[in-house]
Amino acid sequence: MFTTTPIAAAALLGLALTAAPSFARDVEVRYADLDLASVEGQQTLERRIDRAARSACEYDRYDTGSRIHSREKIQCYRKALESAKTLMASKIEAARESQLGG
Repeated sequence: MFTTTPIAAAALLGLALTAAPSFARDVEVRYADLDLASVEGQQTLERRIDRAARSACEYDRYDTGSRIHSREKIQCYRKALESAKTLMASKIEAARESQLGG
């Protein structure tokens, strides 16, 4: 099983939160308990990343009187997912290499 320390959303989500709106916050995503070399582990991490991005960008919180996401929240969420999935791919590759012994 691939293990590592928890990553704060700012690190996990990379550039998305450095230029994020003032409401964006750090969220921790843990993956030490996952086997990232397996499809199930990867899917679980993807769900965790989605929840973290939603939380960090307050994506599920709507402004009073509206059910439409603000442009800032949409951009924050999309950038967070994009950056996190890039990092996730590198972690999955490292897990596969570790499993192969190299």
